[in-house]
Amino acid sequence: MFHRFIRIWEFVGHSLWFTPLLYAIGGAVLSLLAIRLPGEDIIARLPDFWPRFETVETVQDLTSTLLATLVTMTTFALSVTMVVLTLAAGSLGPRTIRNFMGDPKTQNALGSFVGTILFLITGLVLMGGQTDDGAVPQIAAMTGIALFVVSLFVLILFVHHLGRSIVADHVIQKVGANLEETISSSLETLSGPIDNAATESCTLPDAGANTSDRTITAAKSGYVQGIDYDDLLDVAIKHDIRVALTVRAGQHVIAGDIIGEIGKDGHNGTKPSDTRSDAIHDAIAQQIMIGSQRTAMLDIEFALRQLVEVALRALSPGINDPFTAIAVIHRLGRALPQAMDFHYPMGLWRDDQGQERICAHLSDFGGMMNAAFNQIRQSASAKPDVLLPMAEVLESLTGLAKHPKHLEILREHARLIGRAAARDIADATDRKAVERAVNRVLRQQQAKDDYSVS
Repeated sequence: MFHRFIRIWEFVGHSLWFTPLLYAIGGAVLSLLAIRLPGEDIIARLPDFWPRFETVETVQDLTSTLLATLVTMTTFALSVTMVVLTLAAGSLGPRTIRNFMGDPKTQNALGSFVGTILFLITGLVLMGGQTDDGAVPQIAAMTGIALFVVSLFVLILFVHHLGRSIVADHVIQKVGANLEETISSSLETLSGPIDNAATESCTLPDAGANTSDRTITAAKSGYVQGIDYDDLLDVAIKHDIRVALTVRAGQHVIAGDIIGEIGKDGHNGTKPSDTRSDAIHDAIAQQIMIGSQRTAMLDIEFALRQLVEVALRALSPGINDPFTAIAVIHRLGRALPQAMDFHYPMGLWRDDQGQERICAHLSDFGGMMNAAFNQIRQSASAKPDVLLPMAEVLESLTGLAKHPKHLEILREHARLIGRAAARDIADATDRKAVERAVNRVLRQQQAKDDYSVS
């Protein structure tokens, strides 16, 4: 259930309509209260310079003027937002747009405009039914003026924020922070199962050997946005079965694909008699969330690729900005040490009696390294100024490695960088600089036995 909540929250949190909707409701409610507040006594206690309104018609004229001006301001703010989103999509990649749309400052700024508009509209509607000799809504008028002034300053701050938000370094730091948050939150729920799978045998089924009564198939086509392992564990315990999943968050499946298997043995060591039951398959399918888009909050490799896309755009011939690519490499280096806790590509869940219930395929450090560095290395194979920081980051990660397998993964990436330099860098001096950086990575744990460059 928690993973479903995360998926819903990511959809809502990265939309430009939800927060303004809340502000709109708040503005309408505030207007209802302000109209009904007894304003004469409060205004009488204020200093003489405080503005006072003699008739309802005066308040209506003022509110209409403020409303027209604010609508123009809101249109301008939306236009600026669309321009920024267009520029960001072109220079930083279309998948970074979700970060702009999910920015709380942008959402709150647009929400303040919409909320003030709804306040003024509601006030005009309520004042339309009042007679000239009725009570003048002094509080509503002063509140409308105050909200309008606040909206003016919000507009200035909003434009300033948008100007900063499109700077590449700012985007890189923000996407990198989201990546670290995704890794940290995933570790909270997966670290135990990963340790269980690493210390005990956990095998996944061969898709070709599955029989039709025990196979788990994809309910629909799309990306696996997340798997609710806690609820899936409850399903396995309830039906006394073992579930093995060969898919993980981020993989693309086609409806009918075999994505897992219901185990042969139940808790009592016998084959469950109802593995053909549609209820069991439906209950399992409900815990595997499939959609048309990947989710950054549940899919670590997708969060990595958001940063990688910024680097690839920067390295494209049309932009040719190696400094942005270098900034991405350094930001990846800051996040990848946390990923070392994903030291095994599977997870194992047990029930309270210690019975194995779920064995599932997970992302591991090797896959994350491939997602982080392979495409950047391939695009920058002839650029020593980009390959050098990549080797330096690998050198730092080698000193932080927690498992021997991590060292081999890092050394293999260093070898790939060395081969790319030997193949594509024409200048001997630049090529040797990259070779020295690669050799430092290899010498941290072993001699250069299998690395040679002509």
